[in-house]
Amino acid sequence: MAGGRFAGRAALVTGAAQGIGRAIVERLAREDARVLLLDIDGDLAEATAAELRATGGIVEAIGGDIARRDDVRAAVARCLEHFGRLDVLAANAGIADGQPFAEIDEASWRRIIDVNLTGTFFCMQEAARVMIPAGGGAIVATASTNAFWAESGMAHYNASKGGIVALVKSAALDLGQYGIRVNAVAPGMIRTRANYITEDPVAGPEYLKGVPLGRFAEPAEMAAVVAFLASDDASYISGELLVADGGTTIGVRLPLPDDPLPGSMRAGDPSA
Repeated sequence: MAGGRFAGRAALVTGAAQGIGRAIVERLAREDARVLLLDIDGDLAEATAAELRATGGIVEAIGGDIARRDDVRAAVARCLEHFGRLDVLAANAGIADGQPFAEIDEASWRRIIDVNLTGTFFCMQEAARVMIPAGGGAIVATASTNAFWAESGMAHYNASKGGIVALVKSAALDLGQYGIRVNAVAPGMIRTRANYITEDPVAGPEYLKGVPLGRFAEPAEMAAVVAFLASDDASYISGELLVADGGTTIGVRLPLPDDPLPGSMRAGDPSA
């Protein structure tokens, strides 16, 4: 859209070649941001960028692992090289692995923490170092409902996402004085190729019993949340976790009988 919310601004999106990350790139580009994709699959990132350029987006791509600070620095440098600035960071990249608690090996633990938590820290810190002298910016990290609503067999993943929430709050405290806002989004169950539950004929419907809205989210819906938090529409929001899970974690839905109210309550007895 001409004169969109991000006109004249540049964004770096990590984990950007597919899924939620790609949707974030599409949304920001549609609102006139110039966007650099960073993904561990450099070929897929470039293919995605080429597709979006064909639709009019100003999009570039670079391969890299956010768990390696040098790769993150290279991405920030590329963003400055192409666009001359960095206004928005969508720290979206992350990985997951399911293992029973007693069986999680050190290598699995370190890889999850290195990518999800340390990698997010690298991205946020390197972006902040550019945004501080520039006078401000917006950082949005992808956390998860697992940060506060633990899932069995996912201790290392849960811990990494909980760490992101603490990191976001800490960064918001320190960076606010420089005009940098830092927030996070906690997606619920998203329909992506990496998420088997959404397509499983048994697990999918069973999971949806606990979702008040009764459906899985689409990546574009998470991208809309990220775009909001990164935009001036959220200019006084910082240090927050915006939960976008269709109501899944607000409480427990219990099955009710056809007539849940005692007779005295139906009659309007205030003492019932």
